Amino acid sequence: MLLRLRFWFILAFDTILFGASLIGAWLLRFEFTLPRRDILFAALPILVLMRLAALGRFKLFRGYWRYTGVSDIADIVKAMALGSVGFLVIERWLLGIKAFPISIYCLEALLAIGSLCGARLFSRILVQSVRGVWRDKSEKTAIIVGAGDAAERLLNDLPRCGYMAVGLVDDEPGKIGGRIHGVSVIGSINDLPRLVRKRAVEEVLIAIPSATGRQMRRITTLCEQSGARFRTVPGMADLINGKVTVEQLRDVNLDDLLGREPVHLDLHAVQQQLTGRVVMVTGAAGSIGSELCAQLLYYKPEKLLCVDQDESALFFLEQKIGQAAAEVCAEYCVADVADRQRMKGLISSAGVDIIFHAAAYKHVPMMETNTSEAVRNNVLALMSLLDVAEQCGCAAFLMISSDKAVNPTNVMGCTKRVCELIMAAKTNSRMRRVSVRFGNVLGSQGSVIPVFQEQIRKQGTVTVTHPDITRFFMTIPEAVSLVLQAFTIGKHGEILVLDMGKPMKIVDVARTLIRLCGKTEDDVEIVFTGLRKGEKLHEELFYASESAFRTDLEKVIRTSSKLMSWSMLNEHLRELEAMVYASTDAMIREKLKQIVPEYRYVEEAVPIAAMPSHVARQEVKLTLFDAIPGAND
Repeated sequence: MLLRLRFWFILAFDTILFGASLIGAWLLRFEFTLPRRDILFAALPILVLMRLAALGRFKLFRGYWRYTGVSDIADIVKAMALGSVGFLVIERWLLGIKAFPISIYCLEALLAIGSLCGARLFSRILVQSVRGVWRDKSEKTAIIVGAGDAAERLLNDLPRCGYMAVGLVDDEPGKIGGRIHGVSVIGSINDLPRLVRKRAVEEVLIAIPSATGRQMRRITTLCEQSGARFRTVPGMADLINGKVTVEQLRDVNLDDLLGREPVHLDLHAVQQQLTGRVVMVTGAAGSIGSELCAQLLYYKPEKLLCVDQDESALFFLEQKIGQAAAEVCAEYCVADVADRQRMKGLISSAGVDIIFHAAAYKHVPMMETNTSEAVRNNVLALMSLLDVAEQCGCAAFLMISSDKAVNPTNVMGCTKRVCELIMAAKTNSRMRRVSVRFGNVLGSQGSVIPVFQEQIRKQGTVTVTHPDITRFFMTIPEAVSLVLQAFTIGKHGEILVLDMGKPMKIVDVARTLIRLCGKTEDDVEIVFTGLRKGEKLHEELFYASESAFRTDLEKVIRTSSKLMSWSMLNEHLRELEAMVYASTDAMIREKLKQIVPEYRYVEEAVPIAAMPSHVARQEVKLTLFDAIPGAND
C-alpha cells in the first residue's frame, strides 16, 4: 500500500518535517520556549506550501530514496533555497510581517535540509544493509573493472537494474582497499579470474571508457579466462556528459578487440578539396559507400550523387542520411555503373568533379560461380566509368580495392587486381586516379560478425572454414577515413595501403562472440567446414615485387612496382571483354591469369569434414592454401 500511495506518503512525511523544522528553529532561537505563537502558527502553512511547491519544482516527490545520490542532495539544497526566498518575500514584503525573526529563516532552512537529506540517506543505508544480508535471488552479482568516475556512476544505477556489485578491481595500487558507495576495491585486474570464481560472480562490467584497444584486449582476455559474461560502458564522451548508466552497458564489440589503436586520420585537408565540389559515390548503399556519403556531407560539397543499383538499399540510405543531407543537394540515383549511357548522363548533367568508386561484387564464394558477372561488374564497368569520367572532365577518381587483390586465389580478388592495374597504367588522362587497398571491414554487409551472431541465435552452432584462417580487420569509420585521406595525398596511379596491424584468427572472433552472447563453447559448437572455393588461409597486403614507402601519415603506406604497359594491358582487356559472354569460366580464368600471373586457383575446394572444434584443431592437416605450390612465397 505504501508503494501504491508513495506520493502521498512522501508529501505527508515532508510536511511533518517542515513543520518540525520550523518549530525546532523557533525553540533554538528562543532557548527552547515558544513565544509569539500567533506569528509562528500563522507562518507555518505559508512555509509548508512554499517548501512543497519547491520540492515539486525539482521533482523530488518522484525519486526513490534508496537511490539517493549527490545530485538529489544538490536538488534538495536548491529547493530549500528557493522555498526560503519565496517565504521571505511573502512574509516581509507581501504580508508586511516584520516581527518574524530573521534568524529563523536561516535556522529553519538548515534544519529542513538536514532532515530531508538525513531521511533519504538513512533509507538508502537501510536498504543496502538489508540487501547485503538477504540478496534478491533475481539479482545478478557483478564485479566492476575500474574504480574511477565511470564506476561511481555505474554503482549508482546497478540496483535499479537488478545487479549487486560484490567488488571492484583496478590496477592502481593506491585504490585497492578503498571503497566507493560502500563497495570495496578487492584486487587488481589480474586477479579477476580468481575473484570471479571465489565470489561466484555472474557478470563482469568494464567501466574504463578511456581504455585503449590494447588495454581492452588484455581486460577481455582475463574476462574470458574468468568464465563470466562481460560487458562495457560507452565511451568517454558519454562519461563526460554524465550519460553513463547501466542501461547503456553494451557487449564488448570487436572495435575494442582489434589488437591495435583505431586509426584516426587528420581530415582537415579533405575539406579544402571537397567543399563546393560535385561528388559522386558509386555503390553508395553498401557498407563503405553509405559511410562515405555520410562523412562527405560533413564537408559540404555543392552536390552529392549517391549511385547504386539496389533500389531498396538506396531508399534506406536516403532515410539514414536524409536529415544530414538537408544542407547539401543530395540526389539518389538508381543506376548500374556498367550502363555507359546512364552514367554519362548523370555525370555530365550534374557536372561531377570527383568520383569515389565503391561499387563492386565482393563476396568471394559467390563470384567463384559467377565468373563472367564478376568480370563484367568489377572490371568492364570500371573501364567504362573511367572513360566516361575522362570525357566529362572529372578531376579525380578514387577506386576502392581489397587485400584479396594481392596474390589472388579467387575471381573477386583477381578482378580487383586488374582494376588496380587499370587505375595505375591507363594513359592520356588529366584525371587523377588513386586506388586504396584494405582488409575486411567489421560490421559490413555479409561480414562474418552478423553471420556468426545469427548462427549463435538460431542454430547453436558456428561454422568456421578453418581453425588457422586469419584476416586483417578494420572498422568502417577507419576504412572511410583512409579513403578520404587517400583522396588528398594520393598521387596519380598510386595504390595506398593501410597498416592494419596483426591479422586476427577467425576462430578467436567466433569464440569471443559466443562469450559475448552469454554462452560457452559447451553451449555453442564450433564446426570447421573447410576452406571454400577461392579462399586463402591468410591474406596479404603487398606483392613481393612491390616496394612500400611511408607517407606523412603514420598508418598509410604508398606502394610502387613495375606494372604492365597500358598497350599490352588494353589488348588483354579487349580480349577479356569479348570472352565474358562467349567463353567458359575456365577460359575467362585463364585470361585473368595472363593479366595477373600471380593468380592461383584450383577447381574444387579441399574439404575439411565437419567436426567439433576440439577435434578439428588436432586433426586437420590439409588446406587449399597448403595444396597450392609456392602460395607462401
